[in-house]
Amino acid sequence: MAPYTSAPQAPDPFTATRTRMEEMLAHLSAPAMASATAEGLEDYITAAGREVLRQMLQDQLDARAAAEVRVEVVTGSDAVVRPRAERGHRRLLATTLGRVEATRIAYRAPGAANLHPGDAALALPRQVYSYPLQRAVALEVAETPLRRAGAHLERTTGGRLGTRQLMEIACRIAAHIPAFYQQDVPAPAWAIGSEGDRLLVLSCDATGVNMIPSDLREPVRAARAADGPQPPSAQLSSREHTGRRRMATVFAVYDADPVPRTGADVLPVTAAERAARTHGPRARGRHLEGSLERSTAAMVTAMFDHAEQRDPDHRRRWIVLVDGANHQLECIAREAAARGVHVDTIVDIVPVIEYLWRAAEDLHPGHAARAAWVADAARTVLDGHSPRVVAALRQHLRTRPDDDAKQLPAVARTAAYLQAKEPYLRYHLALAMGWPIATGVIEGSCRFLVKDRLDATGARWSLTGAEAVLLLRAVIDNGDFERYWRYFTELDHLHTHAVRYQGQLVLAA
Repeated sequence: MAPYTSAPQAPDPFTATRTRMEEMLAHLSAPAMASATAEGLEDYITAAGREVLRQMLQDQLDARAAAEVRVEVVTGSDAVVRPRAERGHRRLLATTLGRVEATRIAYRAPGAANLHPGDAALALPRQVYSYPLQRAVALEVAETPLRRAGAHLERTTGGRLGTRQLMEIACRIAAHIPAFYQQDVPAPAWAIGSEGDRLLVLSCDATGVNMIPSDLREPVRAARAADGPQPPSAQLSSREHTGRRRMATVFAVYDADPVPRTGADVLPVTAAERAARTHGPRARGRHLEGSLERSTAAMVTAMFDHAEQRDPDHRRRWIVLVDGANHQLECIAREAAARGVHVDTIVDIVPVIEYLWRAAEDLHPGHAARAAWVADAARTVLDGHSPRVVAALRQHLRTRPDDDAKQLPAVARTAAYLQAKEPYLRYHLALAMGWPIATGVIEGSCRFLVKDRLDATGARWSLTGAEAVLLLRAVIDNGDFERYWRYFTELDHLHTHAVRYQGQLVLAA
């Protein structure tokens, strides 16, 4: 009888990983490490541990390559059958752990591009950068300047990416965010099951971003070309914004419970009014979007699209808060009429008060007199009597000699502004109904979304780069980045792999 022999054991696919781990443990056990500081120990374990993890990933990829089964028939979307199968085709992959190689079978035919079903099975991106690395890049670029983002990624991943590569990755990831928000995105939990008296508030504003000359809007480029090159000037700070800015439009949609108030709650004068004041409605479930590329009209359309996702049957009260820009008001009125929805449009009280202060500077030399006049005039406007303030300002102009009247430009501008915006200054009704009357939410959103990232001293942006950063910052602030990331990777898998094949080849990751 033949002696019993055991079946040969399969080779361990993680031999290299185990070797590196043993080398790391041996190094830690060496006498030299016994005297190392805690900082030295931590730095060594971090660097060596990352290399162990990188090797672990490489071993897993190698094991999958060895186990890859040849497919009988591979037909591309070009209807060409690839009858030849060649093992050993490699591709580089930069990951958060370091660089690795993925080996897979290439299916080939004369005159046709190679196909790699193994790439589809692993859901590898088209680029050399892995999805986790791309995700880290998007989050970093959205928050910090490119050089700082690159330095932080180098410290955390050990890999180095140039600023150009960082921006290209961010632009590619951000490209599908508008389409993501055009689909049926679920409303925030606060808006689900909203009662009819819960307010739906829409607000938009615009702020400038310094751009490279080629990416300014056409009218600005034409004006710059007509004026010719600007002469040298020592006043760089004052000339920095001249003809170099492109307006970014930002909108916010949120829910709020009505809080009835009076003018005394908004502008309390006495100590008793200050003690008894009621604060305004609180924003809930805020959704932000911003764009340099899309026009104001397109952004107003997107704002109404999102509002209809929250209230498709128009059962709630829609409040629109703006700063009074005529083009915004025209776009809002046109969009509301096209959708058959009634909106109550209110001009922010803050610019009204700013106009009143400018008029007070013309009318009263002393600060105390100015403050008293502004307080009285603002309370009059809040009580629904803005025509009285306009009449009083015009009376000041009529009672002055012509030469003196010309010295009061702010008075004339304030009267004209209040008269033009009078249909949107019915604050007494808004306060009684509990509506917000200030655009603090959108003002703060503009500062966060645009200024905090894009308004760095001396920075000039390309349109594609600035647009990508705006889109990423908005989707992150909205709390939608994780859902968008799943949407992006599924769409990228479709465009990278699924569209290249024909037939029943399983490509899902």
